[in-house]
Amino acid sequence: MQLRANFGWGLLGGLVLAMSGCATPPTPVQPPPVVATLPPPPPPMPAGGYIGMKSPTRRADGNYFTPNLDNTDQAAVWHLRNALNVAALGCDQAGGGIVEPYNAWIKTHATVIDRYYQAYLREWQAPGWWDWQRVYDDNQTRIYNFYAQPVMRAAFCAVARVEIAQVGQVADDDLPAFARAALGRLDRPFVEFYAAFDAWRDYYQPAPPPVVRTIDVPIVVTPPAVVATLGSNDTVTTGAEVSPVHAPGDTPPPDLLSPR
Repeated sequence: MQLRANFGWGLLGGLVLAMSGCATPPTPVQPPPVVATLPPPPPPMPAGGYIGMKSPTRRADGNYFTPNLDNTDQAAVWHLRNALNVAALGCDQAGGGIVEPYNAWIKTHATVIDRYYQAYLREWQAPGWWDWQRVYDDNQTRIYNFYAQPVMRAAFCAVARVEIAQVGQVADDDLPAFARAALGRLDRPFVEFYAAFDAWRDYYQPAPPPVVRTIDVPIVVTPPAVVATLGSNDTVTTGAEVSPVHAPGDTPPPDLLSPR
């Protein structure tokens, strides 16, 4: 009986040893694969841009200067009329669909448009400039030239087509608010082009570091020491003081960075 028990325990122990010998070793943890990261590609030159092209500077708030920043109600309405007039004159080759609704708008809403236009003229006359008419005409020319830029024409005409389809349905009292929002949308193709061009220019033609104004320290020019050679007949008076030598033009040069 004892023998049988010992045999059973021996068999069981051999089975455990055999099973432990057949156990699969744990799989080693592999490190994650190394993925090469490439720098982002350089910004492309926007279509229609060219080396040396000038773009408007940005204001302190980050917005580009356009004719439609900080407009009054009457200025916004008249600038919208100017923008859509440019579209009516120049978008036939970029899809059309603007002339007819534009003419319908300025005819059916002529009274309210003229009311805002007369108020706009009074704004220009208010400062009392004797040449206000000339300054006003120059401003209108800049607005037309802004919207007539050929590089952005296709994108501008696409936006103008949407705006002219909506402006005829706007109530008279809501026209200034609509005009201000519409001008922001009409300006977007130009602003996006300027931002893309500036990104390209700044990548390939970084601006020089700013000049840092240093503390103004006067420059003192020390004249060379005068060495006297005494001859056999020369005498030196004891206690005599030698005055410093000041050559003409020894005043400090002006600071080139100082504002004139």
